[in-house]
Amino acid sequence: MRRRHGRHGHLDRLAAIGTLATAIAAAMVALGGGLAGADSFNPVRLAITVAPVARLAQPLAITVNVSADAGALDTATAPLRIRAKLADECGGTFDTTPGPALIDAELSPQPATGQAYQAAGRGAGDPTAYGRKTVCAFLEEEGDDRQFANDTVDPPIVDVSKPCTLAAGRYDAALKSLARAKRQLRHARRRANRARLKKLVAKRSRTVARDRRAARSACGPGVPL
Repeated sequence: MRRRHGRHGHLDRLAAIGTLATAIAAAMVALGGGLAGADSFNPVRLAITVAPVARLAQPLAITVNVSADAGALDTATAPLRIRAKLADECGGTFDTTPGPALIDAELSPQPATGQAYQAAGRGAGDPTAYGRKTVCAFLEEEGDDRQFANDTVDPPIVDVSKPCTLAAGRYDAALKSLARAKRQLRHARRRANRARLKKLVAKRSRTVARDRRAARSACGPGVPL
């Protein structure tokens, strides 16, 4: 058979090269997707949900989602606990990490042998000092603290904010003041007193609205007010 020369032969060679490149690329995509799905380097995973800003001495809620590949937790010989602290720096374990506990709860349900696993632990703790703090989470076995996973390499950071704490404190005080004025109004008998208390309730309602806006601005979303 005679070879095709010239422009047509050149186009045929380019088409063949393009077909080969497409096949190689498809194989690489398929291979890459398979490796990512297996996640053999991280069979047990922790995912933390926590507000980025917190108030001093007020509950900071946390949720830790635990997921594991089939069989990854089979060697556990005691119930597993999800544990987390708010710290300046994470230690190697929950016990060696200084700071207030945010969660220290037994997982429910516990993992079943040979099965993939997914569950969530929830809790809350009170920050004890201002500043940027680290959320350090650990999945440990009850009793001997044997560790199955942690989130201490790139953990969430929480700003225990003084501006947020002060602004939210003013809002809390304004709410209490408004509640007192409303109670007084409900129990007032004399018309003059009721007129005065109605004005007081209206004034304190405006203060509550103003202080709530200020607290929201200082704390951002996710901070209970």
